Amino acid sequence: MSERGAVETPILDRLMHHAARERASFHVPGHHGRYLPQPLSAWLGQAMKLDLTELPGLDNFHSASDCIAASEELCARHYGAYRTYYSVNGATACVMAALKGACSAPGGRVILLGPCHMSVWRGLVYADAAPVFVPSPWNAARQAFDPPSPALLESVLRRCADVRAVFVTSPTYPGFVADVRGLAEVAHRHEALLLVDEAHGAHFGLDGRLPPHSVAQGADVVIQSPHKTLPCLTQAAWVHVSRPELADAVHEALLFLHTTSPSYLLLAALDAAQAFLRSGRDLVRETLDRLQAYRVFEPDADPMRLWIPTASKARSAQLAARLEAEGMFLESWDASGALAVFGFGQTDRDVARFFEAYRAWREEVGEMERENGWLGARLYEAPAEMAVRPSDIDRVPGLRVPLIEAVGRIAKRPISPYPPGVPAIWPGQVISEHQAELLARLWQDGHDVVGVGADGTIEVCDA
Repeated sequence: MSERGAVETPILDRLMHHAARERASFHVPGHHGRYLPQPLSAWLGQAMKLDLTELPGLDNFHSASDCIAASEELCARHYGAYRTYYSVNGATACVMAALKGACSAPGGRVILLGPCHMSVWRGLVYADAAPVFVPSPWNAARQAFDPPSPALLESVLRRCADVRAVFVTSPTYPGFVADVRGLAEVAHRHEALLLVDEAHGAHFGLDGRLPPHSVAQGADVVIQSPHKTLPCLTQAAWVHVSRPELADAVHEALLFLHTTSPSYLLLAALDAAQAFLRSGRDLVRETLDRLQAYRVFEPDADPMRLWIPTASKARSAQLAARLEAEGMFLESWDASGALAVFGFGQTDRDVARFFEAYRAWREEVGEMERENGWLGARLYEAPAEMAVRPSDIDRVPGLRVPLIEAVGRIAKRPISPYPPGVPAIWPGQVISEHQAELLARLWQDGHDVVGVGADGTIEVCDA
């Protein structure tokens, strides 16, 4: 492996070498590196020549021992993980695999600290695990959830026995970072694993102004989406495993969720991204210098994200419209605020244009309407009361009922205000009167709520 590791981009090098040798293709894919319908071919250009299959010298994703394995080792070496595994099925597959790999026996208890992505639910089903939901406090000043604290985790673990794993999202969608080292120490003291969804933090640790990544903070499994924050292609992700005894289980669980025809374009993008971790530090520094000229970096937040609390859907929409009029688009905006995500290498001109428009908007709309706040935050205040285990939900028949008639019923599908795509109600959870009323108000106000039909109904268990 050390000999292969001497190549900085082993996958990309092999693909380019093959493309240079191949004069005619008599293998899949069907475009044969030559033809795709217009206008797609004009946009992809030479890239289609790297869209190959498992040919000699290109390794096998499901049994990697050559260039793919070498690239994964280079990535693991950077983060200090025991093993790193690539995913061409996004961080969603990595989250599911992490939960499955950590829960070796059916029914294992998993503490879910704070808001989690919907992929966590699928992981609970896959692992046949029993969730313990622990809500995070809503920060009205930030109009966002605070990351969970080690003290909160300590109090929960003292009450819960036989916990196999603790799952936390850090950074949160707006970019706020948890004390992962403290969480790891508490989890390990109670003989539980710490799994971190760090999908938005693959760039952490590349500069002293960035938070440290979670592998360095003692987490046992860390999921990252380099396509979100590094120069990489959408859907490419990786998962780091720090404990040798977990590596095979996580890897097998990950491969179970993957196609046997993986995209070599995505693998090449991951390979280039892991090389950027070493070669791109000057660009990272220059980008942070550029951003720092316009804003103050918060100590517990990702400086590559700018969360703008508005407490008003109308104000968020005004900012989005002002930016879009000049050809600039936000990551997301809703009734709590707006989120801008910056990229490494963005030009002085682009950054200046953004902050000019942002400042003009602030002068026009004034301060945040703190007395109002986002109505949806109140949906997340109480722990979920689970009546049906995740793996049993699909076996229970369902029916659709109006939101206001769902009180006391058991949800069959996740219900998530979007963005941020965090379920407010999980399948198997008993719906309270408070939740039903809030969801009905959100839906009536035109807020996008995944799981609520166009007629205002949701699916509940018919039992």
